Amino acid sequence: MLTVRPVSEAGFSAMAVEWQACLEASDANPLFMSWPWLYSWWETWSQVLGMELVLLGVFDQQSRLVGIGPFCRRVLVTPAGVRVVRLYMIGNAWRLAPTVRTEYCGIIARRGYQSEVMAVIVPALKQLAWDELVCSDVPTEQLENLGARGLGGQQGYRIIHRTEDRGVRINTAGSFADWLGELGKNTRLKAYNRRGYLQKQGELAFEGHEEGRDGDFFNHLNAFHRNRWRKPAFDREALRFHRLLLQRLHLCGGEPAMSLILYNGRCVSALYDLVVGGCRYNLQAGYEEDFDAKVSLGYLHLGYAIESAFRNERISAYDLLAGTGKKHFYKSHFHGETVKFSTFQVVRNPLLKALYRIQAASPPSVARAFSRRVGL
Repeated sequence: MLTVRPVSEAGFSAMAVEWQACLEASDANPLFMSWPWLYSWWETWSQVLGMELVLLGVFDQQSRLVGIGPFCRRVLVTPAGVRVVRLYMIGNAWRLAPTVRTEYCGIIARRGYQSEVMAVIVPALKQLAWDELVCSDVPTEQLENLGARGLGGQQGYRIIHRTEDRGVRINTAGSFADWLGELGKNTRLKAYNRRGYLQKQGELAFEGHEEGRDGDFFNHLNAFHRNRWRKPAFDREALRFHRLLLQRLHLCGGEPAMSLILYNGRCVSALYDLVVGGCRYNLQAGYEEDFDAKVSLGYLHLGYAIESAFRNERISAYDLLAGTGKKHFYKSHFHGETVKFSTFQVVRNPLLKALYRIQAASPPSVARAFSRRVGL
């Protein structure tokens, strides 16, 4: 006997303890599905993007929170004048605007309540006003769960697969030396052996960032990105988000793990990691572009950070997250488990289903022109 109730913005802001108790008793991701991450995202981008909160709480007979459906809604009018009510998962704004990337998205359910929570969440979603639901960066089994509970193609919904992405998660419960030995020769050279090359020529140090000593970490990170990409790693809104997140990180039992590589006393690389729930997550990195032709500072810094995770008994995994890199899927070289993410739409508006069907049946060049004109 579970009950679904909408949670107001005031309720969202006040439910950190209750949210975290539910999350910690679930199999949902402890960082990206945490209250500090999602509420900081909401506080940063909801008004900028014109989002309406559609947060669904699932409660048992004792009014204990046993499930959370973290959604939001926005009304769009396409260039062709088509009105679309789109439901999103909090943490991503697919095709609206760039925000920080929220991975491992999904519905939170206490262990032992997974089936029951899905059984009441999906009917509650069906009763809401929306034309299409966008699920971004969800583990692949989330699509199966939604389909099995009544949001699949057999129930009259059109499922459109948009992107598939991969990440890599390294098991750090074993020996760093064993992991290092399993790497390919070239990867081991770049991630570890080049330390010796640099140490022969100067002073090389891997250090945790200290603001009082090293200045603002994000200034270092943004400076490296401006030099390499001609834009910062984090714009104004993203900086606000990360500063809010760091202030609240203790609420999900997390801690920052920002680090620098110093060479002859000069900062040449910055790595932004967070540790939550026994996993160290690699969120962002930046380094001096033309440092040394023989040295890949990105690989070198990751090698130090992964070794640090192996040495820490409280950490059992290092997550490189999704993303392929500038030229290739370099993360696959780090001998970890591949994690698959899916982004898809669930469409129920008849007009939109027809438009997407035309788009899918058209040659690529026609489909692109159709998409631009219609605005889908």
